[in-house]
Amino acid sequence: MLRIHFTPEDLARTRIATTWGPLGETFLALTTLHQPHGTAMFGAWRQEVHARSPSLVHPASSLFRETVLDLFTVTGAASSVEEGLEALRAAPAELLRDELEGADEARARFSRCKGPWAGVTWGDIAYDRGDREELLVFLRDVHRIAVAPHWQRILSRLRAEQTTHALRLAQDGPEAMFAGLPPEFRWKPPTLEIGRGAVTGTVDLKGRGLLLVPSAFCRTRPISYADVRDEQAPVLLFLPVMRGVSDAAALLTTARHGIDSALSALLGRTRAQVLHAIGDGPCTTGKLAERIRASLPTASEHASVLRKADLITTTRRGSAVLHALTPLGSALLNGWHFRT
Repeated sequence: MLRIHFTPEDLARTRIATTWGPLGETFLALTTLHQPHGTAMFGAWRQEVHARSPSLVHPASSLFRETVLDLFTVTGAASSVEEGLEALRAAPAELLRDELEGADEARARFSRCKGPWAGVTWGDIAYDRGDREELLVFLRDVHRIAVAPHWQRILSRLRAEQTTHALRLAQDGPEAMFAGLPPEFRWKPPTLEIGRGAVTGTVDLKGRGLLLVPSAFCRTRPISYADVRDEQAPVLLFLPVMRGVSDAAALLTTARHGIDSALSALLGRTRAQVLHAIGDGPCTTGKLAERIRASLPTASEHASVLRKADLITTTRRGSAVLHALTPLGSALLNGWHFRT
C-alpha cells in the first residue's frame, strides 16, 4: 500500500492528465507482460504479443520487470512514440545513471523482488550510446506489437476517464474526485491510500501537488514518480482504467490477421506496410524509408498516394517533411472499418 500525504497547497495543485503518451504506456505494458497476476484480464493480449514478438526475450526487458525504473519523468509526456524515444535518446547520462541506481535501491526494498532476477540490469544506457540505441530499437518494437494496434481505442478510453474525473475536480474539488476513484484508492484526509496490504511507501508531496495519469497497462504495485530536475513539478501517479476482463477485451482484442489481410487487399502490401510504419509514430520520409526498408523515392511515392487518399498528412519541418496518420488512416489501421 502506498500513502500520499497532502497539504492544502497540494490539494489545490492536484490535476488529472489524459495520458503520458504511447511510450509511457509501452513502459507499463512491458511490466504487465512480465507480471504473473491478471491472467484473466491480460492473458489473451500477453499470448498474442509473445507470439508476434520474439524480441521480448531481449535482456533489456529486465529493466521493466517492475515499475521502479523512472523513465517517465526522463522522457516527459510525449504525444508520439518517436517524440518519447527522442527525449530518451537526448537524456543526460547523469540523469539516467541516477534513475538506474534508484531503481536498484527500490528493488532491494521490495521483498518479492528478491527472486533470481533481483538487481538484474542490462547494459549501460546512461553512458554507452550503443546500448541506449539498442534500447530504443527494443522499445519501438514492443510498442509496435503490444500497444500500437490498440492505441486509438486506448486513447479514447483515457480521454473519457480524464474528462470524468476532471469534471468532478472542477465542480466539487479534489477530495470529491478522490472519492470517485476506483476502490483501490481510499481518501482518508489528508492522506490518499492506494493498494492493499502493508505500507510499502509514504510520499509527502511538500507543495508539489499530484498529477494523476490514466493508464491502460498500470496494474502493478502503486509507485509515484518525482521529476528530480524540477522541484516544482507535481508528483506523477498512474491511475488504472481497466476495471475487469470486459475492459481488456474491448481495448486489447483485435482481429489483426484479418485486418492486415484486408488492408493489403485494399491498399496493396507495400502501402499497407507504409500505413503501419507511420502508425508507429509521425516520421520523416527518411525515417519511413528505414522502417519499411525501402529507398527514399519509394517511400515518398507511397506516402504521396496515402496522402491523396486522406489517410496521412504531410507537413514541412524545416528542410524535411513529417508524415502522420489522419483520423481516417488511424481508424482504418486499427480495423474500425472491418468490424461486423
